[in-house]
Amino acid sequence: MAETSWWNRGGAHPPAQPTPAAQALPPGVVRSRRELEQLRDDALASQARQPEDVRMMWCSPDGVASALEAIVHTTRWLLGEREWAPISRDVYDYPDLPVGRLVGHAEAVIFDGRWPEISEWYAGGVRRTAEWALNAGKERPIHQ
Repeated sequence: MAETSWWNRGGAHPPAQPTPAAQALPPGVVRSRRELEQLRDDALASQARQPEDVRMMWCSPDGVASALEAIVHTTRWLLGEREWAPISRDVYDYPDLPVGRLVGHAEAVIFDGRWPEISEWYAGGVRRTAEWALNAGKERPIHQ
């Protein structure tokens, strides 16, 4: 059974509102705007596929829907298209986003059980996307 995000189940937080895209990227992001846009577009396109057809070797078929959603949310946040941070739902001034803190939040979900309403697959998608954005040597979350 595919997972859905906790905020799609009538949670306490309203859906994120898109913010105008800016040209500058957050501090520490080494990927280009085009690379981030391509990852976002690939994740969106992959949502229509069967889970076993999506090329994410790190993800179980049961978690693909949540992981893809996380990749879309994280890339939109990094591009300035999404106001609310994935996982914490905090709002920061763009482009001054604490991307490193986002990795810590994802690890807190995965390893410490914080934010129990968020799936580990969603947190894994956030973590992998943020780490990829910050490190040129990291593997892309979705293989091309």
